[in-house]
Amino acid sequence: MIREVVDAIPMTSLVDARDRAILLIGYGGALRRSELAAIQLEYVTLDDDCMRITLPRSKGDKKHQGTTIIIPRGITRHCPVRAWETWLRQSKLTPRKKTKGAKADSENTNTAAFPQIWAPAATKDNKPPPAPKIGTQSLSDWSVAKIIKQRCHAAGIEGDFSGHSLRRGAITTRAQDSFDLTSLKRFSRHRDYRVLEAYIEEDQALTKHPGKTRF
Repeated sequence: MIREVVDAIPMTSLVDARDRAILLIGYGGALRRSELAAIQLEYVTLDDDCMRITLPRSKGDKKHQGTTIIIPRGITRHCPVRAWETWLRQSKLTPRKKTKGAKADSENTNTAAFPQIWAPAATKDNKPPPAPKIGTQSLSDWSVAKIIKQRCHAAGIEGDFSGHSLRRGAITTRAQDSFDLTSLKRFSRHRDYRVLEAYIEEDQALTKHPGKTRF
């Protein structure tokens, strides 16, 4: 389903590149919408094997020790790392210049990885339009949820989608791929197995029903 959604994105604008990266990274890292919105450029690193996203704060990190999410580099057009590289290349985002006296990890010292974008106004006389304006503030978690819903509906996929759909879909898909609970817990970053089991219980009630092969 996630492939259908991203393949329906026309990739004709900067917003398209940003939204495609949001969807694939959110799915690839089983990220919450608040975590996607909070990603800062300074906390993302790339190498030949993967991308690493450090979240200074997240829901499961009660002691605020920071969490690093690793997303492997793939070989298909749906690779989250490639989507991130495309977004960076097109947006030309660079770390923000430090403001003297600004506190560490404040809005004045870090660069939003997924900022707001304003489309340019229409021009007259067939003049080329100006470049879109990229804001300095991160998208809100509500905006991330809206992007997920809009892109799913634009792809013609019906359903009650929300800001949690990427994370839930990532976890249930890997459960269908027969990953064990320990691997799933490491992937999802849940603190409690009981919470994780609740994610996959409903799905497996059908796919692994004991009577399925007898009916």
